[in-house]
Amino acid sequence: MSAVVQGALDRAARLQTAVLAGQGDEVRALLAPDAVYMALGKTITGADAVGTELTSDATRASWNALRWQAPQALADAVRLVGERDPKHGERGAIVSVRFAQERIERVMVQRIPPPPPAAQPLVLPPALRQAIDANLLEKHPMLLAYVGPDGQPVLSFRGSTQVHGDDRLAMWVRNPEGAFIRAIRANPRVSLMYRNEEQRSTYQFQGRARVVDEPAERQRIFDASAPAERAHDFAMLGAAVVVDLDRVEGWAGVGPKGQIDPICLVRS
Repeated sequence: MSAVVQGALDRAARLQTAVLAGQGDEVRALLAPDAVYMALGKTITGADAVGTELTSDATRASWNALRWQAPQALADAVRLVGERDPKHGERGAIVSVRFAQERIERVMVQRIPPPPPAAQPLVLPPALRQAIDANLLEKHPMLLAYVGPDGQPVLSFRGSTQVHGDDRLAMWVRNPEGAFIRAIRANPRVSLMYRNEEQRSTYQFQGRARVVDEPAERQRIFDASAPAERAHDFAMLGAAVVVDLDRVEGWAGVGPKGQIDPICLVRS
């Protein structure tokens, strides 16, 4: 190993130790005057500002919750890998440290995705039920994917999507002879997506769609649709569709520690 590479490894290790201990002066001594710190949604420039970020209470708590490996030399940087400790629940992190001569000029932090949540029985939680039922009114219409006759997936927005039980969704389809209805009669497999950009919540639904003809159930689905949807088909010429869900995955938002309330719901 060359003296240059060993020196980079030593300085990266010193940075890691100083961050964990909250030694601000040591961190700043390692940084170039125009050092840059980068993380998702955050860019900080200047040795003082970067040093303050790296020795903040939040950064120290996050780094101390991880299990750190020995520094790894790459072609143009040193990588510090902090593995997730299940006792703390903190996401792991990969820190790339780049140098300008003998000073650190760039620190880039990328969080490692957490392990998936354990599968639970498929019962839609109350907050998700409310979000689905309000999807059109709150301007987050559900996106539906179905399989066309040529095997090609087809996407469309379905603002009438609604909860129809603990493990079912429903929707009112204005054209009872349209491509969607024809497609699910041949292949019932569908997927839906809900996304709220403001809350950064994302959910994916997988299931099997079917047309229901029973008058009372048709009426219930029509009445539960948003007013704008009902106004387009006041004569109720459309079709009522129920989706029997097989799997639901997603999360309620994203915070400093990653996904908030992730779920994996699976039909028994």
